[in-house]
Amino acid sequence: EEKKDEETSTNFRLIYHPRVQLESITNNVSDSNGTVNLLFRDVQSDTDEMNVIEDVSTVIANVGFRPDSSIYQELQVHQCYASEGPMNLAAVLMSSSSAGSVDCLAQVAPGKETMINPEPSFYIVGMKSYGRSSKFLLTIGHEQVKHVMELLKEDI
Repeated sequence: EEKKDEETSTNFRLIYHPRVQLESITNNVSDSNGTVNLLFRDVQSDTDEMNVIEDVSTVIANVGFRPDSSIYQELQVHQCYASEGPMNLAAVLMSSSSAGSVDCLAQVAPGKETMINPEPSFYIVGMKSYGRSSKFLLTIGHEQVKHVMELLKEDI
């Protein structure tokens, strides 16, 4: 008599959740299999309603990241049509990548003049400043903050 194997992890459901913002991932304390619970919201919804999915064993995030510029959509920010980053910085990044620089670890922070936007005293730093580019490094973000502090000091 042949024994059937217990249920394996190859039996799973794949659920696609487009245009959602993951708010939290928490351990499922009632499960010893290491599953998690997800709390997320639909970014295109007009409500702040949260959705929960429990007992998740695998999360696949194919984000195709796109910066959320809604926080400054009413300000005078010149955005690059290709990368959706601030134009001055995007122009420098695109010109340096087309010049054969393929190693993102070898990049240096562009000068403080690349942080300037048409909106007075408004600066975009961090990953959002790189728009859709995946070359952002935390060290570059630190340099950007230093540049912005210098620019703010000059304005005083």
